[in-house]
Amino acid sequence: MDKIKLQSLIKECIREVLLESPTFKTLKKNKKPLTDEERKKVIDSGAVWHKGPNGEPSPAVQKAVINGKTWYWCATHRYGEIKKSLNAAIKSFERVKETA
Repeated sequence: MDKIKLQSLIKECIREVLLESPTFKTLKKNKKPLTDEERKKVIDSGAVWHKGPNGEPSPAVQKAVINGKTWYWCATHRYGEIKKSLNAAIKSFERVKETA
C-alpha cells in the first residue's frame, strides 16, 4: 500500500472513531438492501423519492453495515444525514428533501 493510500485510510479510521459515524463513501461501499419490513416502514412513512419508471416511490433511506453496526442515511446530491436508527433516518427525510 502506498503512503498516500495509507494516510487516507488512517484519516478515515480516525474520523470514524472520533466522530463515530462513517463517511458517505464508507456507507456506499458497505451498502445493504433494506429488509422487506424496513422498506415497508420507509415507504409507509412517506420518506420516498418518486424515481421509478412511472414515478413509483422508492425508499429515500438507505442502509449499510460496517463492522457489525448498522447505519441508515438519507441524502440528496447536496446534503445528507447519517443516523443510527431507521426511525431517525426517516425523520431526517423532510430536512434532506428541502435541499433537493
